[in-house]
Formats: sequence, C-alpha cells, structure tokens
Amino acid sequence: MGIRGLLLGLLLAGCGGSPQPPADNQPDPVAQAVAAGARVDTVGILNLADADTLNQDEGLTIVETTISFPPEAADAEVFAWEFNAEELRPVKLLIMRFDTTRDNLEMVGESELVVPRQKGLNRFVLREPIPIKPRDLYGIYQPEAGAIPFKKVHNWKTLITIKPLTRPWMKRDLFSMYGWRYALRVFWRKEQAGQ
Repeated sequence: MGIRGLLLGLLLAGCGGSPQPPADNQPDPVAQAVAAGARVDTVGILNLADADTLNQDEGLTIVETTISFPPEAADAEVFAWEFNAEELRPVKLLIMRFDTTRDNLEMVGESELVVPRQKGLNRFVLREPIPIKPRDLYGIYQPEAGAIPFKKVHNWKTLITIKPLTRPWMKRDLFSMYGWRYALRVFWRKEQAGQ
C-alpha cells in the first residue's frame, strides 16, 4: 500500500464506521480524487457517530464557525460531504463566507437538497464542485425537522437561525451562537503542483 492508500485509509477510518459505498455502485469519489493525484482533505468532525441530540425545529440554517477551511485550501473546491443521519429528512450543504465589513454571511455555494439514503453514515457527491477560500465556513440547511444530530461541546461555536435561508447574503445578527457540534464533514480537493 502506497502513501496515498495509507492516507486515504486513515481519512476514511475517521468516519466513525466503515466507509459507505457510493450509491448505485459508483466508484468512491474520494478514492478517485486521490488516485488522480489531487490533495484531498476534510473539515468537520472525524467521528460522525459522536452526536446524541436531534433538533426538531423546522427550517434551521446552521453555520459552523469553530472549524473553517485552512490556508492549504486556497484554490481548492468542495466536491463531497458526509454526515450521520438520525432521520430520513432533507438536508443541504452550505458553504459560506463571513464579510466582516458588512457583518454578513455570503452564500458561496450549496449542494442540491438531499434525503439521506439510510440512517447512519451517508456520503454525497456534489453535482457541481464549490470553489473555496481559506476561512470559508460550512454548514447545513434543514427545511424540515432535523436529520443530522449534534452534540453539546464546551467552547464550540455554531451559528443557528430559524429565519428563512436567503441568498447571497444573510445578516450575522439573524443568528444565535450555540455550543452544538453537528455530525458532518466536508471533503475538499486541490490539484497538486506539477499535476
């Protein structure tokens, strides 16, 4: 096993269970990106099973601020995401950017609305990758009651609002800060120099 195989194994092992095969017997997008020579990494939590509470409020927009895309994500793109589903309700990935001069969150991109295929681990590939910059934020929108559970974590900072999701801007003062860490992570990829 080469270094790429070892790294991919470590990356997939952190998902809190065995990797889920892609839908419809499609090749694994993470393995494909690594095999093509891209740098692949994630933001989010490693153990997706480490969540114990499901919010039943409808129409929540949730933006993670404790973890953001690192400096190495310059000129990268989000291409897949995975989460632990406790219910089979629709959910959407959001990529946001905080504009401090206007105190706004800007919608950089979003996935299509998906319904988890099963309870437990679910991975989805974006139809269109979302270009990202360092310090961009990720989150979710749950139009119905919650699908993705969270865990209360001391000093965790997640922005949550029940106000309608708007594009391209949402005012920061529409959100409240909670110490809720949601069971999701986002895969980003970047072409390696010399590829």
